[in-house]
Amino acid sequence: MPDNRRKLSAFPNEAGSNFKNVTQSCMSATDPIADVSVSERPLQKLSPRTRYYATPIIWGLERNRPEEEAIRKALLVISTFALTLSSASARQPITAQQADAAAIADFDEFLTTFREEQSIPSMSVIVLRDGEPIFEKAYGWSDDEGDTPATLDTTYSIASVTKPIAAAAIILEAESGALDLAMPMSKDEGWAEICDWLSGSEILFGRGGSEDDGTAIAPMDCERETTLSDMLNMRANGDGSTFVYNPIGYARIDRAISGGGGRDFREIVRQQIMDRAGIQDIALGWRDPEGGSALRLLALPFAIENGRRVRTAVGDDDFRAAAGIKASARQVATFDQALDQGRLLPDNWYARIFEAPVEQEAGDYRWGWFVQNWEGHMLAWHSGWDPGRYSAMYLKVPEQRLTLIALANTEAIWWQNSAARAEIETSPIARKFLERFVD
Repeated sequence: MPDNRRKLSAFPNEAGSNFKNVTQSCMSATDPIADVSVSERPLQKLSPRTRYYATPIIWGLERNRPEEEAIRKALLVISTFALTLSSASARQPITAQQADAAAIADFDEFLTTFREEQSIPSMSVIVLRDGEPIFEKAYGWSDDEGDTPATLDTTYSIASVTKPIAAAAIILEAESGALDLAMPMSKDEGWAEICDWLSGSEILFGRGGSEDDGTAIAPMDCERETTLSDMLNMRANGDGSTFVYNPIGYARIDRAISGGGGRDFREIVRQQIMDRAGIQDIALGWRDPEGGSALRLLALPFAIENGRRVRTAVGDDDFRAAAGIKASARQVATFDQALDQGRLLPDNWYARIFEAPVEQEAGDYRWGWFVQNWEGHMLAWHSGWDPGRYSAMYLKVPEQRLTLIALANTEAIWWQNSAARAEIETSPIARKFLERFVD
């Protein structure tokens, strides 16, 4: 398949500038007077372009000599032809830029309504096409008194959207020779105990069973040796032939790396991802000494109880491969740009994740990403859910170089997605995005 990555320009600094430019371009795409007959308007109201053709017509009507009458008729034919061309031009098919402007306006209206209906205090959203933001907007406020407007630099707990970032860092560490992807998860000294507990618990992705719609979930297999590669592909359950989303198992990855003699996981992610992508002021967990302004700009979390917003406590879990990053929509977008520009993963790894066909009808999980087919398009995505606090969505349509990032300080973006099927179209936000932006 062709390499869809491009060398792209840097992320713009002014929030909302691209939305304004695209909208203005759409509004000015047609001539408002093109379909109006000259005879129906006073001369002084004509545009400079139309005045050039209209003036001889009126000049000719004031004279009756035969040669002037012939000239008048010729000019009339010319002016009519010119106006016809102008009108035809105005009826040309809309451009991709105009189509995006219409999609943006509709998506913005949808998000505004969604936020109000779900009582979300703060939400930040970015849409990128070809690595450039075509829509970027922050909704609401980020404090508990409504005094601090949300911005694209407002940070949130991105929860499990940490996983694709962590996976990219692990792949790069392995590519450097400092890590073996075939390393057993048992290098984590607590792995056997966690596996025994989880497989005997009431947690569905531990003991197995079926989801409400009957989807079968295989139990976690503690007898089979699970490798780091298995865990990055969610193959810790059953015989490993199909994925089962197992976030607790994934959260042990950094412990296995440490137990196998690897570097501190925060150091790996900082060097392999943040430094390469040029991302600063992002907190890799609460205890990140290089977190900069990430905690200061954090939107405070809320839950909805009996239809009312209730301020909740910020979770105190530190950074793991499964979750823990505190980031803004702009910072996730910067990661996405670096990913598509080839500044992070080698080409073979990028193709392996984002270009290889998805063979399974239920979708799959590859190296930190859910992948699936939707109406002839391959999608790669991850959701994020910090119960009672935050939610997030990161969705890519690789072949169209299209990305959606949405972060919120309630759990409203999360849609209770399946543990064994990749089907992001069941999310209201994702479905609206796909319907409006995917060709």
